[in-house]
Order: sequence, then C-alpha cells, then structure tokens
Amino acid sequence: MKISYNWLRQYLDFNISPEETADKLTLLGLEVEEIEETGSDFEGFVVGEVLDVRNHPNADKLVLCDVNTGDEQVQIVCGAPNVAAGQKVPVAKIGATIPVPMKDGSYLTIKKTKIRGETSQGMTCSEAELGPSDDHTGIMVLNGDTSVGTPLKKVLNTEKDTVFEIGLTPNRPDAACHIGVARDLSAVVDAKLKNPYKEATVANTALTEEISIKIEDPDKCHRYVGLIVENVKVDESPAWLKNRLTAIGLRPINNVVDVTNYVLHEIGQPLHAFDYGLIGKKKIIVKSFDEVTKFTTLDSIERTVPAGSLFICDGNGPVAIAGVMGGENSEVTEKTSKILIESAYFDPSSVRKTSKQLALQTDSSYRFERGIDPNLQLRAAKRAAELIAEITGGTILEGAEDVHPVKTDPQIVPLRPSRVNHLLGTKLGKDKIQSILQKLEFGVEEASGRLLCSVPTFRPDVTREVDLIEEVGRVYDYNNIPKPESAPFIAPEPLSEAEQFQQRLRSLAKSLGYKEISTNSLLSKKEADLLAGEELQIHTLNPVSQENTTLRTHLTGGFLKALRYNLNRNAVNLKFFEIGHVFRKSDNGTWIKGVEEQIHLLFGLCGNRKEDNWQSETQPWTIFDLKADIEALFHDLGIADDIVQETKGNQSLRYWYKEEIVGVLNETEETLLKGFDVEQDAFAAEVNVTRLFDLGLAQKQITYTAVPRFPTFEFDAAFTVDASVRAGDLAKQIKETAGVLLKSVTVFDVYEGENLGKGKKSIAFRLTFLDSNKTLNIKDVEPVVQKIVQTLEKTAGAKLRA
Repeated sequence: MKISYNWLRQYLDFNISPEETADKLTLLGLEVEEIEETGSDFEGFVVGEVLDVRNHPNADKLVLCDVNTGDEQVQIVCGAPNVAAGQKVPVAKIGATIPVPMKDGSYLTIKKTKIRGETSQGMTCSEAELGPSDDHTGIMVLNGDTSVGTPLKKVLNTEKDTVFEIGLTPNRPDAACHIGVARDLSAVVDAKLKNPYKEATVANTALTEEISIKIEDPDKCHRYVGLIVENVKVDESPAWLKNRLTAIGLRPINNVVDVTNYVLHEIGQPLHAFDYGLIGKKKIIVKSFDEVTKFTTLDSIERTVPAGSLFICDGNGPVAIAGVMGGENSEVTEKTSKILIESAYFDPSSVRKTSKQLALQTDSSYRFERGIDPNLQLRAAKRAAELIAEITGGTILEGAEDVHPVKTDPQIVPLRPSRVNHLLGTKLGKDKIQSILQKLEFGVEEASGRLLCSVPTFRPDVTREVDLIEEVGRVYDYNNIPKPESAPFIAPEPLSEAEQFQQRLRSLAKSLGYKEISTNSLLSKKEADLLAGEELQIHTLNPVSQENTTLRTHLTGGFLKALRYNLNRNAVNLKFFEIGHVFRKSDNGTWIKGVEEQIHLLFGLCGNRKEDNWQSETQPWTIFDLKADIEALFHDLGIADDIVQETKGNQSLRYWYKEEIVGVLNETEETLLKGFDVEQDAFAAEVNVTRLFDLGLAQKQITYTAVPRFPTFEFDAAFTVDASVRAGDLAKQIKETAGVLLKSVTVFDVYEGENLGKGKKSIAFRLTFLDSNKTLNIKDVEPVVQKIVQTLEKTAGAKLRA
C-alpha cells in the first residue's frame, strides 16, 4: 500500500524527514518496505519555442531543431515525429536530470553532445520522460500562450514527493488510508490530527423523490448511503488532485471518479459514482442472485459472476458488483450531469468470496475484505459530494438516503494498568496509558481502578485487553522498554521421535552435499496434472491465486520450480533436498477423511559433477550419481542389504523394504521438464519418510562390528547373459544364493562383442567373502561359487565365461 509523505502533512503539522517518518511508522507496526521519490521540481527545465526544424544530414529519423529557451537559442537533435516549428515544448537544459529513470534504473543527466556528427545542446521531452504519463510517441506540446523561458514547474504544477510502500497486515484495515496512518503517526510525533470527516454533517432529510434505496440482503450489506450532486461538469481534475493520485500510482480519469478515489485513499471508505440519468426507474436494490449472472464491468469485460454474489441493481437489473467493481451500464462519462454517490458497508467475507471467485481484486475489494468502519459511510459520502461540487461546479441536493438495517456500536473493553505494566515490563502511570489511547481516538473512562475503553468502530482488530496493551506498547515504543535484570529460562520442548528421525535424514542429506529447499505445498492445476492424475489430486475451495490451487502429490514439482528459478539466475550444478508433506486422495485418510498425508524426502540433481579444466573434461551428473546417494541413505539407516530394487524402464527405480515401496528414483521426463520450463536434464528421487518411520527405522540402532582379524577372499566371475538381463537382478540372486560368507558383490566390467553372439553381453562381478573365524581359501569358496553358477544358469540362462 502506497502512502504519500506530502499527503500525510495535509493532516499533521510535523517537521521530521521522510526517512525518520518511515522509521517511526515501522516501529508503530506499519512496516515501510520501500521508499520512493516521485515527481520533480524540474530544476533546469524551461518552456522552449521551436523556431526551425530541418533534416539531420546523417540520419533519416532525426531532425535538427533551433529552440529559443528564453535566454539563448540552441540546437537540439530530436527524434520525435510530431515536432514542428512554432511549438512550445518542455526543454531540459544542459545539467538537468530527467526525473524518470531509464531501464537500468539510472538517471540521465543532459550534456552537450554530438549525435551523428551534429551538436545537441539540450533535450526536448515527452510526457513519458517527465512523468505525467507513459506517452512516449512524441514530444509534449504545451499551450501556445505559455511564455518562453518559464520554469517548467510552474507550467505543469507538479510537486516532488516521497511515497512509502507499507506492508500492511490484514488486521489493520484502519491504516489502509492516509488519515489512518496519520492518526498513528500523530500519537508519536505529538501533533494534532486534522480530520475533515469529524465535522461532516448532512441534513436529516430523505431523497425519496429522487432515488429509492432498498437492501434485500442485510447480512451482506449493513448500510447503504446515497447522495446526489447535480449540474456537474465532468472534466479533467485540477493539478492538486492529479498530483495526489499519481504520487501513489493511480491514473487520473476525470474529476468525479478521481474524487471517489481520493476519498478512498484519504479515509479508507470505498465509494462509487453512478450516472444518475442511467439508473433505471430511479431505484437502487441491493440483493444477491441465486443463479450465475453475466455482467460487464467498468473495464468492458463481461464476467461470469457466481451464484450468491451481491449486486447493486437498479429497476432494470445489475449496475455494480457490490464491493468489487461498478458496471459499464452506469458509468460516469463527459455527458454526465447528475450523479448518485454510493457509500456502503458490505460484509467482508461476502466481498472476499466474490473477489476470489472472479480473480478480481480492486482497491475497493481490498478494503471491504478487511473490514471498513461501519459508521463512516454518511460522512465519507458528504466529503466526496463537497469536493465534487467544488471541483465540478455542481450542487448537492439537500439530505441523503441512508438505509441502515444493521448498526454497529463501539465495544467496551476494560483495561487494568497493572496488567499493562506486567506484560510490557514498564512502569507507566494511568494518565500516560490513558493519553496514549486517547491519541488513537479510543474513548477512556476510569472506573474502580480500571480503564473502560470504548473501541472506535474503525478498529475491528481490538477486542481484548491484550489488544489494548499492544496499542500502548507500540505507541510508547518498544525501544523505550527497559531491559529486564533477569529472565526465566525455559527449556525448549524436546523433539518427538519422528522429528528426530527427520533431523537425522536432514543431516545425512547435507553431508552428501545437498542444499535444503522449502517449496510451496500448492501448485497450479496445470502443474499438478503433470505429476499425478485427477483421482489423486486435492483442490482448494477458495484458492489465493490460480498458481496455487492444488495440493502437491509429490515434492518433484517444487524441486523443478526451484531449478527454474535458480537456472534463470545463472546458478549451476544444483543439488537440492527437501523434507515436506505430500497429499493424495484416499479412502481412509491420515488426519482428515479422504486425505492421505505423508512426509517425503526429495533428492534432486541438475548440472555437472565436475566442470572442465586443464586436467579433465566436463562430467555431468547422471542417474547413477543420484542412485549412489539414495543407497548411501539406506546404508546409513542400516537397511541397504534388505532393500529390493525394481526397475521400471531404463530410467526409473523403485525401492522396496519389507514388501513396501519406500522410494522412487527417476530421470525427469521431457514432458515434465517442458511443463515446468526447465531446459536441462534433471534427476529426482523421493523417499517415503512416513513409511520408513512406521516400519520402525527410527528405533533401529546402529551396531558396532569389530574390525575383522582375518583377510577377505576375492573371487572374480564373468557371466554371458542375454543383453536384456540386468546386472542388478543378477547381483540380487548372487547375494541370496551365497549366504553369510559373501560380504559384497560389485560389477567391475560389462562387455559386448561379436564373439559373444548376437544379443549377448558379459557381466563381470567381484565377489568378496569373509569368515570372522578363519582365513578363507579357494576350497572354502569354490562350493559357494558353484552354487551361484548353477542358480544363475537356471534362473537367467547365464553361462560362466571366466
């Protein structure tokens, strides 16, 4: 949310710099995330007159202009297609700095230079270069009556300003406007708040002859106020109003619409102006529709509005989506001469639901969703009517239509001064506490040693004593609270067995060189479809955005998004791991019926294991690098010998333990890489941490085995098999057949050649045997080897080659 420093000074007399103001706002809980300088004093800019325009001798698209700047005549090289002799134009003289930054964020300072061999002593400027608009199609042409040499600041009526970008928390709707921020600031700079809304009054007469207002759904609309201004002349807004709006990033439209936007950002009350002449049967009806409704909003987009949404209707049908956006059929235009000002209170949950379903958030819906002051509507409408009448020359009809079926009274919350000091660690007196709260416009009365605080209706977040204490603390300034001389030591709660198991896995992943990532558990529907079928997906009922609609079924999606983010920023050789929850539809469910929730561990690789250098060439990671890391994990858990591998195609493995799938390893498919916009090969493996824990691996102890006293005996055997036979399957059968003497089996050679025959290959294994009680020799090992040969010949058609 943007807040203008100059605008704040409209309501407060204070003499602190914008930087100090930002610090104070942040300490008040209104965190200033960014400070931006806007506008310009246009030092070095004047009104110039183009005396002559002639072709540039060395460039077809450039011209040479002789320009009178008032005190001298200069030549300026110009590329604008609309430049012509006799025009009055803005001229940046030598030494002037263009106020709008260039693409790289730097600012251009004008110097005497040569462009294609011709001298240029200044610059004629477009609106985009000066800031009033983004129009860069040609130079800005000024009124012909403007005097040559006049400082440009006097002509454009602009002002330099500082704008604060405030990260507003959802519980502070009162601070979503300049007066709300000024109110908080007034409490710490000790300045009186000038609030124009306290004095706004309206004659207690109705406008029933002009307009009829009816609320059919009071649960969604607590109040609706209508004021009428006639004889308005819709035109361009005055400079002061345009300066206020452009400073906070709004585009001025016309003097009526600009006033409604001004009041919105001044006090936080959304308003809407209807062309009175377009209101059918002079009726306003606030109601919901039970069916889906087509409606064209002010941006000329026909929207499909879901059933149950609240509308503002006239005698013919909808004219606005309540709290979100008005309709094209009642828009204020230059032909409008009489307007109806709407000022209403709409239920926050109703507006939020409609806004989310339409994927349409506006300045109005942003404030209605958080909860505005339910007692401000009449005063805000009156303020807008007065400004519109003043600017447009219109006349306010006496009285107002104020339909108010649901009234909201201030809440009384008791406060104990002793409790304030106990929680804050202060020694504040009762008078000091009362003074702070009154500066924030809380009503305070003393009763039986307590303070009875009347909470203003613009503060829906204050409902308890502790909320009042927080108000005192943030205004008093937490930096002023003395440090305690002592503090109790509270031991952290011990980690559960499941958490300890996850920490163990986390430490192992880091020891293998992986960096931890933490990704969003929500994906877009398109991304979710790439990872799992609809039968497994769980969708959110009210998604924050279309990018976050579906709970993840795998961690791989987050890994690929992290890859894309890092690769786009020239990061290379990425090794990521993540421990996180995945969610899938299930008949039973883990915590919620129909939702299976598990914890997975992801390992992911992308890039090169080794970069090229003078000693070696580039070595990219392969699926076998990831396989080695997964097997290191199982070895650390003490289950490597019990893991059964199942191949699925050439680039996929499943890991089984005790007849349960505990892990899957894949080379990421091309369609998946393309779907997540990753342009490099990637490998990912997911291990089911929940299943490993349920199988008792957290309790599995690592046991110590003494260093063997006797040497190992190694035996090499090569087998000729069909080319389709996998080495892993043979190694598994060797282990199962050999018994306890065999400690390890590794593949050290694979050979294919014409001498073996078509469709054949040779796989050579190194068998390592060990007996803890004696030294083995060939006689001890030979029977085991013969048994292995017979088994492999029987099961895989293997022939002992050597």
